[in-house]
Amino acid sequence: MKPEDTVPTRRSFLAGATAALMITAAGRANSSPATARAFITDLGNEAVSILQSRQPSAERASRLEALFRRAFDFRAIGRFVLGRYWNTANPQQREEYLRAFTDYVTRSYAQRLADEEVSGFEITSVRDLGQDEYLVQTQIGRPTGAPLNYGWRVRQTSSGPRIVDVIVENVSLLVTHRSDFTSVAQREGIEGLTQSLRNKAVR
Repeated sequence: MKPEDTVPTRRSFLAGATAALMITAAGRANSSPATARAFITDLGNEAVSILQSRQPSAERASRLEALFRRAFDFRAIGRFVLGRYWNTANPQQREEYLRAFTDYVTRSYAQRLADEEVSGFEITSVRDLGQDEYLVQTQIGRPTGAPLNYGWRVRQTSSGPRIVDVIVENVSLLVTHRSDFTSVAQREGIEGLTQSLRNKAVR
């Protein structure tokens, strides 16, 4: 499977992933279900505001891209998605891959979602997963059709809460992306994967 096959569909609203990061004592102190709820509430309201604006599609996409870069922990996501190939990559390969991965994900998601119509969203539950992680369940409303149910896995990091996975219909987008990306890395190596991501990000 090629990297382009992992571009999210309309049902994969925002996407994401996970990996292990060291959490500082201050980060642990601020970790709570209320913090995770407030984080997703703020992001959801901002995303809805962008999508409901009358700005040109390109401007909405640009604003969504900036939102994704703030909301997701792309270092953790990119590391997990690369799997065992992260351990064999040198520092320069890792950084180049992470830049390409972040650009690819934020731009492809933003461009696809810029014309999405939403009526709002609500948080239905927050579950403590342990180790400073919470699963925030939401319902995304649409003008037509049934609402969409999404779970956002939020981790408290030293920089504050960040999204590290998205659960759609009980399927982790993190795990799906990992399977796809590691298969490409196996065939083409990390540099081949990185170049493919760069090519897709500029389209």
